[in-house]
Amino acid sequence: MTALAVAAGSVRIHRAPPLDPPFDDELRPTTYRPVRPEPREIIPPEAVAGASPECHTAALRFLNLCLELFNGFRSPGQLRPLLRVTEANDVLDELARGLRRLAALRQSVPAGTPRRPVRRRQLRTCEPRPGVAEVAAVLSDGRSTWSVAYRLERDSTNWRCTALMVLL
Repeated sequence: MTALAVAAGSVRIHRAPPLDPPFDDELRPTTYRPVRPEPREIIPPEAVAGASPECHTAALRFLNLCLELFNGFRSPGQLRPLLRVTEANDVLDELARGLRRLAALRQSVPAGTPRRPVRRRQLRTCEPRPGVAEVAAVLSDGRSTWSVAYRLERDSTNWRCTALMVLL
């Protein structure tokens, strides 16, 4: 096998065309066209656009109370008025599980290290229909990052949490 010596800069490589030209034996070239989704699979634009200011304020208020809970300034029982009665035990169990996991993370830190407060990094609020808020929040204490997802529903006057999940 012999190697060809080519001077630097004498060979140019051009970009490939976006579509190959049709072959001579093809009368109608076929190209890939994605299938349009069914109308029922399309998310309504108002759900993607965000949430109303009232909905976002309620989501932020609930998250701030959860942050007080994670930082040790509240007990889980103090959130009971903000929970729907039928789902209150499930939400409180999930909060207690998150607190236990957070305590285990804090115990793994060396003894002389100062304790850092849990802070909100990001908050996303969606209002899929009026009176319902679905929220995802990213939390961090400087060493670890986790998220909380919850759903708020408005009854006659107040927003109540109906579901919560701590991803730690």
